[in-house]
Amino acid sequence: MSKDRSSPQIAVAIPCFNEAAAIPLVIASWRASLPEAEIIVFDNNSTDGTGDIARGLGVRVIHVTSQGKGHAVRAIFRELRDRDAVLLVDGDGTYPASECQKLLAPILDGSADMTIGARCPVAQEGAMSPVRGLGNHMIRAAFLVLIGRGPGDLLSGYRGFSRHFLSNAALRSSGFEIETELAGEAVARGTRTVEVPVPYYPRIAGTTSKLRAFRDGRRILMTIVTLALRLRPWRVIALGATVVLTTVVLGWLIVRR
Repeated sequence: MSKDRSSPQIAVAIPCFNEAAAIPLVIASWRASLPEAEIIVFDNNSTDGTGDIARGLGVRVIHVTSQGKGHAVRAIFRELRDRDAVLLVDGDGTYPASECQKLLAPILDGSADMTIGARCPVAQEGAMSPVRGLGNHMIRAAFLVLIGRGPGDLLSGYRGFSRHFLSNAALRSSGFEIETELAGEAVARGTRTVEVPVPYYPRIAGTTSKLRAFRDGRRILMTIVTLALRLRPWRVIALGATVVLTTVVLGWLIVRR
């Protein structure tokens, strides 16, 4: 049966790198929760057959040869900019497809150009490590100081985008800092953003995280500084002046003792 041309054109975009153990369950959950959407896997040089498995399940697979999640997300924006709505979700099973209407509805009714699934870790081992939880708080604080108030969950990989946002965002990131850049783009453009809570689950057994907390955390913080210099340079100057002034005053007090 052909789709009604007057109905919204919706895509579910899944950037993947070595998610063979999870991708069948992820695809099945999306087919059940959002049957009207096209599911597209953006395979980022997987070596475990992720792309072949998805293709065997009847899903369109687009190969992204430049390594890194940022490259995969940028490919999603290039390929799907003509869709009425695109849902972005990781391929590891941590985000429930059953929550999709929370992210999709504000896009389709025109009240938001980007929606974010704010992660609420479930009470299961492996849902979110303490190190990552602490890192998320630090990154959020840096974003607030240097750029301004952004989404509560800057690093969520569960998002919805309107055609307007897909067509106008100018993304540059290559790695896991892509979510932070999306938040910066939203702040810079005054994008209508809606954040909704969603459960966050442990990864499906047999998959491993590709994020490295300290290496990627450093890259994310550098992205925030770069965005601040471009979007809010006066904040960087003010922060630098405050640090210098504080150092001078503390030095003077020590000398006076």
